[in-house]
Formats: sequence, structure tokens, C-alpha cells
Amino acid sequence: MAVKIPVASRTSRFKPIRDLQASPGWVGAALSGFALVAVAAMLVVVFGFLDSTHYTSIRDLFTPDPPAAAGILGVVGGAEGVTLSIVILVVVFGIQMTSSRYSPRIIGLFTTNPLNALVLGFALASILYTFLVRGEVKVGYVPMWSVGAAVALGVINFAIVFPYIGYIFAVMRAETLVNSIRNRARRHLAHAVAGKRIGKYRNDLLTSINQVTDIALGSVQLGDMPVCLLTIGVLGDFLAQDYSKVKKGFGPEWFQVGHAELPGDSDQIVAEVNRAHTWVEYTVLSSFVHLVGLTPAHRKEAVHAIAVATRDIGLAAIDRGDPEVAELTVRFFNTYLRAALNQSAPTFASTTMNEYRRLAIGALEWRPDISVEAASHVLRYGRHFDEAGMPAIFGAAAEDVADLAIEARSRDPEVTRRLAGLLVRNLLELIPNARPIGLNGLFKAVAKLAFWAMASDSKDIAHILVDGIAAAPPEFVDAALDRMEVMQNGLFWEVNERVVAFDWVEEPLRAEIPRLRMALRRAKASGRGPVVELDDPPTGPVDLVQPEPAPSPQSNGAPRDVEAPRAQPTITAG
Repeated sequence: MAVKIPVASRTSRFKPIRDLQASPGWVGAALSGFALVAVAAMLVVVFGFLDSTHYTSIRDLFTPDPPAAAGILGVVGGAEGVTLSIVILVVVFGIQMTSSRYSPRIIGLFTTNPLNALVLGFALASILYTFLVRGEVKVGYVPMWSVGAAVALGVINFAIVFPYIGYIFAVMRAETLVNSIRNRARRHLAHAVAGKRIGKYRNDLLTSINQVTDIALGSVQLGDMPVCLLTIGVLGDFLAQDYSKVKKGFGPEWFQVGHAELPGDSDQIVAEVNRAHTWVEYTVLSSFVHLVGLTPAHRKEAVHAIAVATRDIGLAAIDRGDPEVAELTVRFFNTYLRAALNQSAPTFASTTMNEYRRLAIGALEWRPDISVEAASHVLRYGRHFDEAGMPAIFGAAAEDVADLAIEARSRDPEVTRRLAGLLVRNLLELIPNARPIGLNGLFKAVAKLAFWAMASDSKDIAHILVDGIAAAPPEFVDAALDRMEVMQNGLFWEVNERVVAFDWVEEPLRAEIPRLRMALRRAKASGRGPVVELDDPPTGPVDLVQPEPAPSPQSNGAPRDVEAPRAQPTITAG
């Protein structure tokens, strides 16, 4: 088979780079401000000592007369005002730049930040206090304690300017914004679980999700992929780690939403998410679909991050016993593949199918029906890509299903049998009029799975696969096996997603090629046709709009007391 990528565990998460630039932190930022004050104080002491040799104490040096005190207070108040103006200008400019780059909705993060109100309020209070103390100074009276307090407040104001500006620039970075939004969303969940003002905190949570989504959409349009990957990872982690843990603690009121929470969605979608209690998951996953639509074809890393996040959401839902969300992730994986098909982006399909397979492998133990359904969808979309002129994706899809069948053998052999039959059925359907590249990729996946089945002595699986291969044209089968037998280097001659060529067979399995040739000769000599003993294929989605009642058997013209003839079962040769 193709080179296998290790399957992610159920607890693994896509970990984007959280911090792309070095940050000085609170200590480093504070040191810059206090260093300024320390240098100024040192210069005052040094030069004051040189200029004031006739003073006998520091107290005498710093004790002002009334005109000096009035001048000091005027300078302090004016300097504080200028400093405050600079700070406000920097803050407003930074907020404007950040909101125009990502979304105006993030302005609320600054206006509701208590630290911003504390710093600006402290500066205003210090200026006002300085003005009031200036009014107390008389010709023969200096309020020394008040003057000293005003000077101290001014020094503190100057000391916090640099740390505060550094803090503002740090907060404006997308990495900090996204993580702070997630922390807010956690607090909203905690309040909602406690039953406090469900409607308010539901709207607050939706606002937080929309803020992160806006940053993701803006970063895609600007080509800022590191920020885009970060936002996708945070949204996926929030659903898989935070929301899924507390979801069962919500009451029915939390899950009832309308068009105000889901603008632009149809009445049917609103009714479905209300029934399935999945409005939060649907909101996040539908934003992923929008991201796929906006992502350029050469930016496959964004689609890969979306597929990883969706896989983690699905596995978390399976772990916590939420079948509605698990099935919702399957539907959205199919939607990603449809979006990749519409955009003619085969690289999107390859990365999506790879994570789709990992979701199916993770579901083998608890939800094998999802594994079979996912394999069926992967092959179906692979055929659509083949019909759209991208046949290599079909071969990749077939190899993903074959890998899934091998993984399922130790957990649920019935799934392996059904997947083998699914591959054979697709092969038999494509043989008459398939594209050469797509048919070659599908056949190689079936052949490699047959090699594995013969090597592992899985006779029932080998029986299904050999009978299917025997139905293919002999010249096609012989040529394909010849190429697989003589290929010495498995690397594909171009750089692609799969790295390994379809014709490559690993050395332990290559020894099974002669055995497969002999088995094919025996199958053809026996005259046995292809036998695919399968259960019914996975059912599609439930038809929510019920069809008209079918006519009764007697409605074919026979009298009511005459029993209509029963359909005879189809007998499969074998």
C-alpha cells in the first residue's frame, strides 16, 4: 500500500504555532518603564549633588518654595496630558488597523477590557488631582504632601506608558486576540451551564465564534496562513475539548435557535439543528466550508487544518456518545470534497480524504457504520473527480479505503469484508468505460489489498478480491501485475501528495504476485463469475420529505382478493 501516515490518537489535536514572534512578556515590558524612571532619578541625584553643595540634606534640596511648587505642578499636569494624548492616539490607531485588517467586531474586545479603562482612568484622575493641588498652592503656603503625591502619580504615569503601549501592541496581534476570545467563550459556557441568563450567554458565545471566524476569513484573504491555521485550530479545539465536555449539562433552551443565530440558513436547516442539538457545531463547521471556498488552490495547508479539526470534532463526539455530531462531521467532510471538486482543486481532496480515513479508523471500535459509510462516500467522490478530469484522486481514494480495510481487520473483520466488496463493486462497475488512470489506481488498490489478504491468510477477503480481479480484462490485469512486479523505486516521478506511485508494492507483499496469478487462473478455469457477498450498501440520508404513498399490490389491476405475485429474489452466481 501507499506509505501510511500514523493514525492520530483520539486525544491528539492539531497544534498550530501559537506565537510567531518573540514577546517580552509582562516583566520585560514593565522593566522598560521603570528603567526610564530609574535613569531619570539617577540623573537628578547625580547632577543635583553637584549643583547643591550648599544644601545640607536631600529634604532641603527637594523642598520647593511656592513659585517652584506651582511650576512643578504645571509641568507635571501638562506632561501627563501630552502623554495621555499619545497613548490614546496609539490605542485608537491600533484598534483601527486591527479592525480593518480582520473585522470591526473585535473592537468590543478593547472597549470591554478592564485594563484599558484602568490605565486611562488612572491617567485622567492623576491629571485632575494635579490641577486641584495646584489650586491649593498659596504665596506663603505649599501643601508638601499633596505636591509630593502629584509628582509620584506623574512618575507612575510615565513609568506605565511603555508597558501599556507594549501591552496594546501585544493584544492587537492575532495570536493574542484568538486566545483571549477562546477564554471569553469558556467563561460564557460556564455561565450558561450554571443556568444564568441563557439567551445572553448564548449570544455572547455566538459573537465570540463569529469574531474568530472573521479573523480566519480575513487572514485567508490577506494570505496570512499562520494566523489562518491558528484560528482553525482554536475553533476545532474549542468544540472538541471545551464545548463537548459541557454540552450535556445544557437544558433544552440552549439548543433552540432561529434565523437570528443562523442568518441565511433555510428553515429546514434551522429545524434540523434544533432537533439534533448541533447549532454550535453547525456554525463552526459551516464557517470551515466558507474558508474552503475562499482558499486559493495553492494553499492546501488551510484545508488540511480544516480536515484535521473536523476529524477531531468527530472523534470527540464518538468518545462522548454524541451520534448527531459524529454524523454531522461525515456530512461536512463530504461537503469539503464537493467544494474541492467545484474548485477543481485535487490537492484539497487528497488532504481531506486522508483525514476522512483517519476519522473512519477512529470510529471502527465504537461506530463501524460510520467507517463503512465514510469509505462509500470517499469512493463516490473519487469517481466524481475521475469524471471531472482528475482521475488520480480516484486512485488515492481507493487506496484510502484499502488502508481502512486493513486497519479494520483486527477490530471488526466484518467491516474489512464489506470494504473489500465495496472496492470490487466499484471495479466491476468501472471496467466497461472507465478512464485508464482512474481504473489503474482503483485496480492497484484492489490488487494490493488482495496481496495483503493472501499474506495474512484472510481467505474470505481474498476470495472476494480474486473473483473481482478475475472479471477484469486479462491483458489489463497482466500488464498491471507486470508493472507492479518489476518496479524497483516506489517514489512517484513528480512531487505529489501521496509520494508513492500506484504501481509500487512493498517487498513482503511482492512475493504474493505469483500466487495471485495462480489464483486468477484457477478462478477463470472454474468458470466462476464474480461473487460479492455483501450486506446492503450504506443507506443515504433520511428523506425528510416523505414521498406519496405507493399503490398497494392489488392496484395493478388484479382483484382485491387475488394476491399479487411476489418479486423473485435475484440469485448471484458463485
